[in-house]
Amino acid sequence: PVVPVPAEYSVGEGYFYFNADMKFGVENESQLRMVSDFVTLLGRQTGFIPSIMIGSETADVRLKTVTSLPDEAYNLIVTSEKILIESAGDAGFFYALQSLRQLLPAGVVEGKKQNRTMEYKIPVMTVNDRPRFGYRGLMIDVSRYFMPKHNLLKIIDAASFLKINKIHLHLVDDNGWRLEIKKYPRLTQVGAWRVKRDEPFPNRRNQEEGEPVSVGGYYTQDDMREIIRFAALRQIEIIPEIEMPAHTNSSLAAYPELACPVVDRFIGVLPGIGGKNSEIVYCAGNDSVFSFLEDVIDEVSELFPSKYIHLGGDEASKVNWAKCPKCRARMEAEHIEHTEELQSYFMTRMSNYVRSKGKEVMGWDELTNSTLPEGAIIYGWQGFGKAALKAAAQGHRFIMTPARILYFIRYQGPQWFEPLTYFGNNTLKDVYTYEPVQEEWKPVYEDLLMGVQASMWTEFCNSPDDVEYQLFPRLLALSDIAWAKKGTKDWPDFLKRIDKVLPHIEAMDITCARSMYNIDHKVTPKGKKLMVELSCIRPDVEIRYTEDGTEPVASSSLYASPLT
Repeated sequence: PVVPVPAEYSVGEGYFYFNADMKFGVENESQLRMVSDFVTLLGRQTGFIPSIMIGSETADVRLKTVTSLPDEAYNLIVTSEKILIESAGDAGFFYALQSLRQLLPAGVVEGKKQNRTMEYKIPVMTVNDRPRFGYRGLMIDVSRYFMPKHNLLKIIDAASFLKINKIHLHLVDDNGWRLEIKKYPRLTQVGAWRVKRDEPFPNRRNQEEGEPVSVGGYYTQDDMREIIRFAALRQIEIIPEIEMPAHTNSSLAAYPELACPVVDRFIGVLPGIGGKNSEIVYCAGNDSVFSFLEDVIDEVSELFPSKYIHLGGDEASKVNWAKCPKCRARMEAEHIEHTEELQSYFMTRMSNYVRSKGKEVMGWDELTNSTLPEGAIIYGWQGFGKAALKAAAQGHRFIMTPARILYFIRYQGPQWFEPLTYFGNNTLKDVYTYEPVQEEWKPVYEDLLMGVQASMWTEFCNSPDDVEYQLFPRLLALSDIAWAKKGTKDWPDFLKRIDKVLPHIEAMDITCARSMYNIDHKVTPKGKKLMVELSCIRPDVEIRYTEDGTEPVASSSLYASPLT
């Protein structure tokens, strides 16, 4: 019962028992730190903390470097007497320890209430495991809803438990600028705060000039260093996104001179969609815009160890560019005939600067609407993400995060039971059964596919619980499709596995949706009667009726929590 499912495994007879007398053997300080974290968590519930020795080859649980193994792969050999973990580096050792965490009873290594009478054991087994994709990502939009640092760390920890290795932070949007930039303090003094509106996101009125602001927040650079360190210890790379040229009302509220001079209305941080104000973007004809963004990139490059910087590039309105004398002058000077190519000029200029800092550029698939910046990695999001194939046809690497499948802002169950959001449904089964490599692809496209990403947009979220509810349990399905071998999907088996792993997630104080247990129904007229069809995405859920045909009752044999 492990998520994601291991590449190869076999289970034997008997068990290995954890106890107070057992010893862990490690080879170096890096392994020592990982194992120390593991046994500390173990001790919080069991009451015993095994000892750890550097260099011991007779330990009960031993970590051994095997350089011939692929990056992130591991072997886990469990007998009734010993556990041997083999890997080429820290990532594989960490992932093996996560598999051990999942095999132990829920709560044991999440530090919950002690139960010293329980047997702490795992089955005898051999696991030879490795990921399908090198990029296994989760995007968290901290702009539309600012995620407090404590809660963000909790999600990072849960993601690492599922062997996800990239967290893409959407730090900039119309609704808030979330990262301290020391050279431009107004980005967080002004750009991190919006007016309070209690209406749903699409219905929120824009800020009026002089109206007080109270909703928001931001990460100081010290906060972000802590987040980066925390993630790195869990084998996760934090990828920053600095959105441009659109979705930038937060920075333009702080520095309105960076908008086109034809903009004649008050620019404030948007509390919602923004209407015509969302058309306000950076002026592509103003050199001060590029100086400003280069200064921002300087600080971002120094702060984030990641080799990637995401520059956004999506949904950029050209309304003001078409009217702006500075933009028209830029187009004439650069021999640009269309505003789409003006965006290409903008993104290429900024991409070149990012590459000059030794970083690689990422962007949304709208970049394929014009000439692509050199070396740009494209995220396929629109519809089923097929726009990314336009980039692949030109030799660009890409990541699949199709809105129709992997945007977790969408409903995950019958909509009358779910928190308000929009854009239809992405159920747990939709996510799990998604195969990123389509049959009609050219073979070279699969070679350029770096991996998959779930994208958690937060415009309908008002608390950390809201974000967690949308993420879990769907993130377990994302983990499986990112890690498991192609062609190995088994929906009933996946359900059995998540019924064992979800209690671990909940023991981390993570809010999980119950949508997969909800009964969906469809009512259609048939003559003078109504035809009622009931369905559930879980094949193990039994639907029963009372004799008089009144309220249907549902029950699940696999999960103890009550059904909706």
